Amino acid sequence: MERFGDVLNGLRHQIPLSLLAGEGWGRLLERVGDLPAVTASSLCGFEFRLDESAPSADFSAPISREKVVRHHIVRGEAAEPRSVDAWLAAHLNNSSATDHWLESVLLAYDIIGVPPGRSEPPVTYLRLLSGCGKGGIAAGPAAIAHTVAQASGRTGSAPEHRALAWVLGALPTGAKLAYVGATPNREPRSVRLLVADIGPQEVGPLLTQLEWPGSITAVDCLLSGMADLCRNFVLLLDVNENGALPRLGFEMHAISEDIMNYRALFAAWLISSKRDWKPVIQRLVDRSLCIPAKAEGLLSWPRLRTVFDADGAFELYMGLNHIKLSIEGDGVRAKAYGGLRLLPLDQFAKKAFFGS
Repeated sequence: MERFGDVLNGLRHQIPLSLLAGEGWGRLLERVGDLPAVTASSLCGFEFRLDESAPSADFSAPISREKVVRHHIVRGEAAEPRSVDAWLAAHLNNSSATDHWLESVLLAYDIIGVPPGRSEPPVTYLRLLSGCGKGGIAAGPAAIAHTVAQASGRTGSAPEHRALAWVLGALPTGAKLAYVGATPNREPRSVRLLVADIGPQEVGPLLTQLEWPGSITAVDCLLSGMADLCRNFVLLLDVNENGALPRLGFEMHAISEDIMNYRALFAAWLISSKRDWKPVIQRLVDRSLCIPAKAEGLLSWPRLRTVFDADGAFELYMGLNHIKLSIEGDGVRAKAYGGLRLLPLDQFAKKAFFGS
């Protein structure tokens, strides 16, 4: 198998139909089916809207395999100058300017809600290396802003620089900037930030300082209403030079033990179980944030199976990583992030024994 779409079709019977089927399945294959098959060897992410009956998903994947890197370089070298694809190709060809602060790149493809036949550029999430700077990062806002603007296909980076500097100055002591997202074709022009190691009591003062236009009371209510089940969360917000934009997200993790290193949350799909997630999903159902069919699909998503095809035996691992609760206006919406990884059986054994 050469195409990721072929891998997905081979795994079709493993995917719960209430989560992904019909038109949603076709749209997913249309958007990312031409990626290399080895995309499945890295963590693939499927994001499901839990309050909608349509079985469809957005998709994300890191660029961490040589064939995947080659795919994006070839694609980007044929793209329009100053486009997202062109920036990505240039970065993958030579990352020396960012190696001291940028750990990896993850692409997130919006599929739900995008008209058929139209291909929106992906959101580019930049995973930041840890450092001793404000926000626990290894570079200043100017360097990060420059890369974010380029990865968004925009000219200049002064607006991103001002937004980042504002946020870094407002972060409470100990809060970490985990990811910065470049959001092309989004208006108003902004930068997406994922903030870890921030306590529930620190969120409101930060949002107030960033002049977020929503209800702090609603945020406090959301966090307190999930605190007994999800003690670990990451704050997601879009910020421009005028302050935080209305939409706000909380990536919530159902991990029973306290996590001392927020980076463990990136692999929560490996260390959380169906038993951890069942009460969380039931609470979302009880609060009308998740329809029962989606809840059933989510609880049947986690699995560890050996699968076979003409190329041999593979180990398939599927798990839930986080629930994202988003606030915009007076409403709250829920999404779930399911991870999938497929490794040849000999590679899986090596990973299990030596670690990844």
